[in-house]
Amino acid sequence: MKKKLDQFLKSLIEQLTDFDINYITDNTTMDELNLVSLDFVTIKVEAKNQLAIDIDLNALAEANIETYGQLVDYLDHTYSK
Repeated sequence: MKKKLDQFLKSLIEQLTDFDINYITDNTTMDELNLVSLDFVTIKVEAKNQLAIDIDLNALAEANIETYGQLVDYLDHTYSK
């Protein structure tokens, strides 16, 4: 599931931002990706539609995720069952 999440997120980041996804690493900060709250709503909707997972945006915000790798790990751990 982790690889699928990585591909899913990079595809959305490419659509939502100007960040070159070829430079995304696990250590890329969320600030560098320049994702805004509306982007996370889009990620939530697309995750539900494409991956059948319902991301709790409040829990995600409380997780204090700082890097891309932490985001992928959080989603993988929280929603892989």
